[in-house]
Amino acid sequence: MTDTTDPDGRLDAVRAAAAAMSTPSDVDAEVLAAVQDGLLGVVAGSPTSWFDVPTQRSRLRPGHLTPRRRR
Repeated sequence: MTDTTDPDGRLDAVRAAAAAMSTPSDVDAEVLAAVQDGLLGVVAGSPTSWFDVPTQRSRLRPGHLTPRRRR
């Protein structure tokens, strides 16, 4: 793994999680706290946020499905 700058301190949590996974042990409160901290750090939208996304409307309206003829 290449070391990079980490202004937010996220790599520390990743390293702690990797160290916890590499050693076989029972789950303890420290591991659960680290997992909870990681999950709380993830930004997630509301479950209804997809309903706010605009959809593309068709040019044809349901009442006018036949094209108009030019005179």
